[in-house]
Amino acid sequence: MLLALSSGLFGKTIISNWGNWLISIIIVVIFIALAFASRYILEFIMRFAARRTKTILDDLIVEALKIPVFIGLIVGGIWIGIERTIELSAYLQTIHKIFISLFIIVIAIAVSRVTNAILTWYGAEVATRTKSDIDDKLIPLLRRVVTAVVFILAILFILQAFNVQIAPLLAGLGIGGVAVALALQPTLSNFLAGTYVMSDALIHRGDYIMLDGGQEGYVEDIGWRTTRLRHWQGNLIIMPNAKLSDAVVINFDKPDKAMSFAVDCGVSYESDLDKVEKMTVEVAREVSNRLAEGAKDYEPVLRYKEFGDSNIKFSVVLKSVDRGSQFILKHEFIKTLHKRYQEEGIDIQYPVRKLLFPNKAFAEGEKR
Repeated sequence: MLLALSSGLFGKTIISNWGNWLISIIIVVIFIALAFASRYILEFIMRFAARRTKTILDDLIVEALKIPVFIGLIVGGIWIGIERTIELSAYLQTIHKIFISLFIIVIAIAVSRVTNAILTWYGAEVATRTKSDIDDKLIPLLRRVVTAVVFILAILFILQAFNVQIAPLLAGLGIGGVAVALALQPTLSNFLAGTYVMSDALIHRGDYIMLDGGQEGYVEDIGWRTTRLRHWQGNLIIMPNAKLSDAVVINFDKPDKAMSFAVDCGVSYESDLDKVEKMTVEVAREVSNRLAEGAKDYEPVLRYKEFGDSNIKFSVVLKSVDRGSQFILKHEFIKTLHKRYQEEGIDIQYPVRKLLFPNKAFAEGEKR
C-alpha cells in the first residue's frame, strides 16, 4: 500500500513538473514569435508613417527600435518562463538580477540607437540647411559622447542591481578624472579652443587668414585639436587651436572678399601735379575695368604724401575682388602706368643727391 501511495504521489509530481516546463516552453515560444512579428509590425508602422509625414525622423526611430524590441521580447519571455519552474525557485533572486541587468542593457541599446537616429536626422535635414559646418563637426562627437554616457550609466545601474556600492567607485572615478584632466590639459585646451572657433563662426573653411605671428594661408580644415592652413606657397601649416584662439587674426574674406590696396609711386619735381593726378586715375580706372580682378564699383584714388629726396611721392588706392587678385591688378597697373608716363613725358627720377660747397672751401680745393 505504501509503495502504491508513494508511486502515485511521485507520478503526480513528475506530471506537474513536466506541465510547468511545458507551459514555460510555450511562453518562451510565444515571446519568440512575438519578437519576430514585432519586426513586421514596426516595418508596417514605418511605412504607414512614411506616407503621412515628410520627415525621415519617424522612420529612423522605428528602424532603431527594431533590434532592442526584438531582444527585449525574447529576454522577457525567457524570464517569465524560468520563473514558473519550481526547480529553479532557490535561484530566483540571482535570476532576477541577471535579467534586470539584461533589460538595462537592452534599454541602453534602445536609447543609444534612438539618439543616433535623431542625430542622423538632424545631420540630413537640418545641418544641410545651415551655413556653418559646426553641425558636421559636432554630430560625430555627440554620437560618441552620448553612447559612452548611456553605457556608463547602464553599467552603474547593473552594479547597483547586484548590490555593489557605487559611491566609492564614483569617488575613485572623480579623482582619476582630475588626474586624467591634468595629464590631458593641452589636448583639452585645444579641444575647447576648437569649440570656441567653430561656435563663433568667424573663420570658415576656404577663408584666407593672417595671424599676428606671421602665419597665413587658406583655412583647409578646423578640427577639434588643430586648424590646418594652406600657405600660398603650397605648404601646410598645422596650428593648435589654443594658439589660434589667442592670436590676433586678420580674415581677408570677412566681411567682404573685396579689398583695397595702395601702390606707391613718385614723379619729378618738374611734373604738372594736376596732370599727373588726372592721368594716373584714368590709368587705374581703365585697368580696373579691363581686368576681371578689379572691383568695378570702386573709383581709384590718388593722394600725394610728401616731398621726397628725388620725387614727389604719392599713393594710388585700387580695389580688387579678393586678396589674390590684388597682385595681378597691381602688376598690370604698374606696367600700364609706366608706359603712359613715357608717352606723356612724365619722369620718375632716380635717387639724386646734390652736394653744395662754400665758394671759399671750393676755391682752396682747386689750388691744392
